[in-house]
Amino acid sequence: MAYMCNLGNGQQVFVYNQDNQTIVTLSGTLPGQQQQSSSGFSTGKWTALPILYRNAGGFILRIESDRGPHYVQLQGSSMSAIGTTPNLENAQVMPMQTAEKPPEARMEPMKPMEPMKPMEPMKPMEPMKPMKMGDMEMRMNPMEMQMGNMAMSMGESTPSYRQNFCPQCGAPVKENDRFCANCGHRLS
Repeated sequence: MAYMCNLGNGQQVFVYNQDNQTIVTLSGTLPGQQQQSSSGFSTGKWTALPILYRNAGGFILRIESDRGPHYVQLQGSSMSAIGTTPNLENAQVMPMQTAEKPPEARMEPMKPMEPMKPMEPMKPMEPMKPMKMGDMEMRMNPMEMQMGNMAMSMGESTPSYRQNFCPQCGAPVKENDRFCANCGHRLS
């Protein structure tokens, strides 16, 4: 069985005993956000109902178990075990009521996932076929492009670029010409 108490400012505490553990869950709701944190404390089996005190430093939870009394300090969204008996003379006892366990405690443990099957190796890509558009043609491996009387090739040890026209006047020239027959420009 679980017990809960409204702490104010939209915050609640849930407490329950599971085997030899006391599970404490702080749950808070503020506009636009929800927070929840849980901790387990090794207390043993409860011999009395938990008691929640409010003092100037926050809240103190007292757990009576077959191993003796245990104290848990709750401040803001943090909680920690206290090793010594705190002074609770001026502390206010907070009313606790029975409740369902918080959502994470009601879930069944997850079943282990099946291991993933190994991926199959990728099949090699088919070589690309030459592409043609009008008087333009492209090939891959090595990359070559030809458009009209201009051709370009990449992927060789030294990229080559050959032109079949004069860069000065645009007149057609032969590949072995050193000078343009039309304007006399030196070809490289």
